[in-house]
Amino acid sequence: MRFTSGSLAAVLAQQTLLGIAVKRKRAHLTPVDAMTLSRGLAAALLVGLVVSGVRNRRGFAGWLGWCSMVYGSIVCDWLDGPIARRTGATSELGTLLDLESDSWLTLAAGASAVTWGGLGTYCLAAPVMRYLLLLAALRKMPYAQIYSSEPPWARQTGIAQGTLFTASLAPFGGRVTRLALRLATPIIAPIQLGAMVLLYRRLRVTRER
Repeated sequence: MRFTSGSLAAVLAQQTLLGIAVKRKRAHLTPVDAMTLSRGLAAALLVGLVVSGVRNRRGFAGWLGWCSMVYGSIVCDWLDGPIARRTGATSELGTLLDLESDSWLTLAAGASAVTWGGLGTYCLAAPVMRYLLLLAALRKMPYAQIYSSEPPWARQTGIAQGTLFTASLAPFGGRVTRLALRLATPIIAPIQLGAMVLLYRRLRVTRER
């Protein structure tokens, strides 16, 4: 029951934000956008598992959560962009949905990694800080300008964080995986948090010029 309620609440929250974005852009969703939004369903499933109290990575629920995360963060993320470019379906709204679906899934994956993946609570700092800094940036500039010129290293640190969350939730992870996580987590999590802060400072400097 808690799993269903948590998933439903997550879906409703995402769809509400989506409705606001679409209304402001006065745009129509394309099939590629629908594929991008399916990442939100993967995130909702993870949220439902967190709320339900699941803590067994090797059980059915653990496999279900991990597979949904792999689909959303790897399979879907790698396909929707190239398909949109090939079919000419790219748009400002599509870019917004891609970024926000990605961030929503990252936050859900981070919460899962902390609650049943064995990572420290501080690993949630970067995903949460991203939203706080986004709100601060939106007070000074349009959304489109915020991510218009991200440096290459921003994507690399994001991939490292995603790999950390994926490995922590892997149902088949053994002693070597857990050891690698213990060594990598204190390095990757602070680096990603620092990257969020640097991106915000970079935006401020760019705007002041």
